[in-house]
Amino acid sequence: MRHNVRVALTVIIVLLIVAGAVAVAARILFPPADSRFVGIPTIYPYANDYAGALSSGYVDLLDNICYQVDSRTSCEIAVLVVNTTQPYDINYFALRTFQKNQIGNKGVDNGVLIVVATDDGTWRVEVGYGLMGILTGARVTDLTNEYFVPYAQTGDLDTGLVELTTAIGDVIISDYTGPTTGTPAYPISGIPLELWQWGVIILVVVVLGTVTRGRIFWPVIWIISAMTRSGGRFGGGRSGGGGGSGRW
Repeated sequence: MRHNVRVALTVIIVLLIVAGAVAVAARILFPPADSRFVGIPTIYPYANDYAGALSSGYVDLLDNICYQVDSRTSCEIAVLVVNTTQPYDINYFALRTFQKNQIGNKGVDNGVLIVVATDDGTWRVEVGYGLMGILTGARVTDLTNEYFVPYAQTGDLDTGLVELTTAIGDVIISDYTGPTTGTPAYPISGIPLELWQWGVIILVVVVLGTVTRGRIFWPVIWIISAMTRSGGRFGGGRSGGGGGSGRW
């Protein structure tokens, strides 16, 4: 009788541990939606053309420019092209996009986001805290008016974005003096999650495997594969609204 009670208590405790681990993992991997980011896109390093406005090969070209800057300085540049930022104005849209995607490295905040809305005819360059000293509002506006606006006015977004991204990258490479040891955010297939996330998943798998004597492993592996993505992610940087914006 006592043996049966001990077995029952052990099963209950194990089930409670499993339920708790699953609940924690679910909250970490699938956090509740933040109302600030409703309608704000998730973007990946580095160039994102949601409007289909760029010619073939130009997204890859922009990716390469941003990657070169990232690998040399650890500063992350993201480029986002959309049809419209409505119902938000481009300043709010760019700030929230920057915050949601955490462009730049955590603690260093060395990120830049270039947003172009084709239907609205607007642009915004959002600058992280760590780059505001070298990419001031006035300097960003001058760079954009020189390298982007003239091309955008003739409908040549391809050249305009390449020229602007290159110009901003040149400023960063020339003038940035912060830490340069960050890991490039370029997508690396097969490494879709951070180490702490894998730790939570492994804990859940081990506990479930023990309880089910291994029968749970294949479904869990399938679920993990479904949750993963081959794209990379930015490093956790912040922006306080620095940069510049305008129309063409």
